[in-house]
This record gives sequence, C-alpha cells and structure tokens, in this order.
Amino acid sequence: LGGGVPLSAAEARRLACTAKILPAVFGGKSEPLDLGRARRLFSPAQRKALRLRDKTCRAEGCTVPAAWTDAHHLQPWSKGGRTDLADGVLLCGHHHHRAHDPAYDMTRLPNGDYRFHRRT
Repeated sequence: LGGGVPLSAAEARRLACTAKILPAVFGGKSEPLDLGRARRLFSPAQRKALRLRDKTCRAEGCTVPAAWTDAHHLQPWSKGGRTDLADGVLLCGHHHHRAHDPAYDMTRLPNGDYRFHRRT
C-alpha cells in the first residue's frame, strides 16, 4: 500500500474480494487449480488434478481412462459456470456430447458418477 504500510494475507484477500478481483487457488507448484470465471477452458494443471481425482470417465459404468477424457463444466460456462475443480468432471467424448445433448438429463449418483437418461 502507499506509504509502505504492511498488509497481511487476510487483509489482501479482503481487499481483493471487495474490489471484485477473481481469486485463484494454487496447487503445490503454484499452478492455478481454481480460476473462477477468469478463464473458460481448464488449464493443464487443473486437468492433471481432475485426472488424479476422477481416474476415468465419471459416467456410470464407463471405464475410459482419464487421459482420454474431456474436462466438462457441470454448470455450463455460458450460464455462469466456473473453471474450478468443484465445477469440473472428466467425461469421455461420448458422454461429454451426451452431457450437452438437450435430449438427455445428467444425474449425479451418491458415488460421484453421473447417470445419463433420455428426457421424456
């Protein structure tokens, strides 16, 4: 701050929040993991964290490895979704297309997987 006044981390976070500056949460190597709405696409560090968490496509019964999946926003970016780990899930190409198909609903199961079913 002006005048050389020291600022604690908590005070800096409060000021950033008041100024509506988007926070970024960093991983162990200072790689951003949660970017809020500052960025639409998931970063390589976020995809790595999603791969470690999800292991495979999270569609019910799908065993496609995480390396072959897409990072999907659970709340669509166009409707205010955030590019962070809590709003991301890995889906294979087939299930990612189904997630965006208006003919299907996507329901989260207790184990964290997603079930797709045709809308009636």
